[in-house]
Amino acid sequence: MAAVLEEPGSGQRQLASRMGIDAVSFGQMIDFLEQKGLVKRELDPDDRRARRLYVTRRGADLRRRLRPVLLAAQERLLAPLSKSERVALLDMLVRVIEANDSYARPGNGRRKPRRKSGAKPIE
Repeated sequence: MAAVLEEPGSGQRQLASRMGIDAVSFGQMIDFLEQKGLVKRELDPDDRRARRLYVTRRGADLRRRLRPVLLAAQERLLAPLSKSERVALLDMLVRVIEANDSYARPGNGRRKPRRKSGAKPIE
């Protein structure tokens, strides 16, 4: 929801891609948020197959109420670290994530297709 709020009117597929989430999983997340009245989809006037995403007033209100709680939790979690250690930690986490980006892409790590029953194993 935060990503939709930061980029209102973004295309659903484009936002999923930027977030590194496959389109089906992202669509399911948006379905859930839409059912709760937190986001809405609108037809893209330039491409009737595409949808643009917007946070509803209810969604924005929820984020506004939760943000201080989330920031306080983050502060408690990182309290043992100095400011420079926090910066270093975030830098290292970003590097680890970026270096392993290919593993997060859709289709990566899936099981190999099963052989059809009755098919002979390759020798």
